[in-house]
Amino acid sequence: MPILQRTIDIVRRAAGLGPDEPIRADTGLVGSGLWLDSVAVLEVIMAIEKEFGIQLDRTVLSREGTLATVGSLAGVVQSLVHGDP
Repeated sequence: MPILQRTIDIVRRAAGLGPDEPIRADTGLVGSGLWLDSVAVLEVIMAIEKEFGIQLDRTVLSREGTLATVGSLAGVVQSLVHGDP
């Protein structure tokens, strides 16, 4: 399954959304769209780290736009999975 779809599935669970709720790459995470609270964001981060075997440290998370949309988060995951800084 592609990284974007796996990321969408993780976000869907953290947000408590059903399978019929639309989530796309451009769906906002915290400042718009889903408006995830800090607990939900932490759940997403922990689930992504476990799912992909990566570390989303403070440096990665503090980059502007990392948590802006589902797609931007999936892009960061993609780069870490493939070893890009």
